[in-house]
Amino acid sequence: MNKHNHSKMTDLDTLVSGTAGQLIRREPGITFIHDSNHSETPGSSIQDYWIAWKKGLKYILPAIIIFSILLLAIALLTNNTYTSKSSIKIETDHTRILEYDLDTSRPPSYINDDVFYNTQYKLLRNRDLARKVIEDLAIEKYLLEEKRFAEPVYVITDQLQKLATWIKSFFPVNEQLAKVSGEKTAEEVFFENLTINPVRHSRVIDLHYTSQDPELSREILAEYIKTFIHLRHKDKIRYSEEAKQYLEEQITASREKMQEAEQKLIAYARNNKIVDTKTDVSTIANNITLLNEAYIKAKSRRIDAESQYQNKRDISTLLNAGADPVIQAKKQELSTLQAEYRAKQSLFKPAYPEMQELKRQIDQLTRYINTESRAISNNTSENMRANFVATLNEEKKLKREINKLENDLLKFYENSIGYSSLKRDVDTSRNLYDGLLQRMKEIDVIGPVPGDNVTVVDSAELPPRKDGLSYSKYLLLGGLLGFVLYSLIIMLKELFFPKIRNEKSLKQLSGKYPVLTSVPVIKKSLFGHNHLSTMDAFDPKTAEALRYLRTSLQLGSHQDKIPQILHVTSPNAGDGKSTIALFLATSLANSGRKVLLIDGDLRKPSVHKKLGLDNSQGLTNYLYHDRMKAHKCTLKNSSIFFMAITAGPAVIDPVDALNTTEFNHLLEKSRKLFDHIIIDSPPVLGLADAVLLSQLADSTLLIVSNNMTRKHDALTAIKQLEQGKGHIAGVVCNKTDHSFSKNYYNTKYTDRRELIAVST
Repeated sequence: MNKHNHSKMTDLDTLVSGTAGQLIRREPGITFIHDSNHSETPGSSIQDYWIAWKKGLKYILPAIIIFSILLLAIALLTNNTYTSKSSIKIETDHTRILEYDLDTSRPPSYINDDVFYNTQYKLLRNRDLARKVIEDLAIEKYLLEEKRFAEPVYVITDQLQKLATWIKSFFPVNEQLAKVSGEKTAEEVFFENLTINPVRHSRVIDLHYTSQDPELSREILAEYIKTFIHLRHKDKIRYSEEAKQYLEEQITASREKMQEAEQKLIAYARNNKIVDTKTDVSTIANNITLLNEAYIKAKSRRIDAESQYQNKRDISTLLNAGADPVIQAKKQELSTLQAEYRAKQSLFKPAYPEMQELKRQIDQLTRYINTESRAISNNTSENMRANFVATLNEEKKLKREINKLENDLLKFYENSIGYSSLKRDVDTSRNLYDGLLQRMKEIDVIGPVPGDNVTVVDSAELPPRKDGLSYSKYLLLGGLLGFVLYSLIIMLKELFFPKIRNEKSLKQLSGKYPVLTSVPVIKKSLFGHNHLSTMDAFDPKTAEALRYLRTSLQLGSHQDKIPQILHVTSPNAGDGKSTIALFLATSLANSGRKVLLIDGDLRKPSVHKKLGLDNSQGLTNYLYHDRMKAHKCTLKNSSIFFMAITAGPAVIDPVDALNTTEFNHLLEKSRKLFDHIIIDSPPVLGLADAVLLSQLADSTLLIVSNNMTRKHDALTAIKQLEQGKGHIAGVVCNKTDHSFSKNYYNTKYTDRRELIAVST
């Protein structure tokens, strides 16, 4: 009968590996997903960083030594260099000799200082300048042969270069292009050794030149500054001569153009009879204004005279006649005669001679008055008419004068258009000519002084010492660099891959699951062949930790006892789960319990190695052939023992092997024969075995390794066990150091009394 029958599988239908090492258990109609409360891995605290750094101290010392030796070797293999220093000042405007008859209010040529000084920095790195210095000092060969490192370095690099050349020989390349790309020119080497540092917020520029000869460094830098100033002055003189020659040509052309324009202006004025007194237009305009004012007054007088002549002529004649003194005297005399006549009329008859005489005098006066009044009226009317005609003639005359002047002004304007255009040409030519003469005067008078606007602030001096640090400082710097870099690496590893460093961080990670104990590092000497040391032979801290674990398992159970089938696993391999399972079995057996230890890690079993047992027959033999050998493991110097079942030969599918009725029957039989059954299983991450065994066991004990297990791995393992419906009894922090565990196990609390003898 084939024991490996899939019909004997448990209710677990399928167990598959999910992404990122997570296990997803599927049952009919049920899907398990992650709990949202564990969606993020807790970060590291300051204490975690401190523990991680202390843990890496044993590697920091080698890093310090390596970096110190490395920097010292670099310093020894680097040729000594010497740097000569100097500084110059560059002004934006050069010194002038004379400034008479010049417009000194004009802005300087360089308004923007940044543009000016950036230009000067570029000029300081002029290849022609470097070439002249190299030729004057004859240092081209020295620059091309100067080597930065000692000869042993180039022995190695030459061999590497030959190897590279040999490799390149298989790839055809233009020889001329390869030569150009592989060689440096003397100018390039010169500028590599030259440093130009502008001093902030000043016009000073610091210049440094570095070479392997201190005297040569000073000489090159001094010659470089001298040549720079000389070339600038030479360029200034050349520019001045070229500008002067150009201006002379422009002045000649401008003079001829100005003379031609003046001749055209004179000819035009002569032909149009224009005399440029600069007052013709204003005189005509003023005359027109005066005539307009006189015309308005004359017109007003004409209107008044016409009104009097047309409307007030009769009244005026009567008024003028009545106002005449002769007529008024005659009228007075007439009134007297008429009064006398009326007085005597009551006494005399009209035919009375005296009355007739009075009558004759009265008639004679009346005729005289009428004749004189008519004469005066006629004279007045003629005078008014003559006044009207005179004012009318004056008005017409003024109007004719105004029209004549307006015509003259319009004609003057017409003739002045051409004249003004020609005059503007003359003025423009004259201004251009004057400007060129002014510029020529500036070039002749304000020539730059020999030193131009560059001044040497600090002359090049002989370097007092070699560049760089002393050898002792290189050692110190290397040690410091190694310390800092390795410390940084430790901190970065802790930042991106945080590990469990102490119980506090483990408690934050495990959440509702308790941290049962912290086990120190267990010595390998405690392992034996077919037997183990008793609890008394254990390290006191280890023994106390196992007792603490046993007590925690008992108190943490719902039935106040240690789970009968206890599954021991860990997130990753190497966390110490097999060791904890083995010594937990030893501890339980030492307390008088019947214990069975099953090596459920069918992939990479280790129980038989730790106990020195034969693994030719084991659990897999029972699962497939119904034959199995159980080993009796006796504690040293004691009759106390526990049974152990090794894993046996390897199988193709460990999950199928464990997911059989035979394994369930084995567990059921073991429940009746043993007080405790401890199953050592493979790691949780990436494997389905641990999740399956957690379902079959009463409880699961998760072992994490202090300073080894990553927080993300531990959290993922807890999630996968939860998804598999396994009961997690708690978490054990394994491989803790003494400083971590001493807070929990006070092994010094004793009075050193003699131990009681216990029969076994």
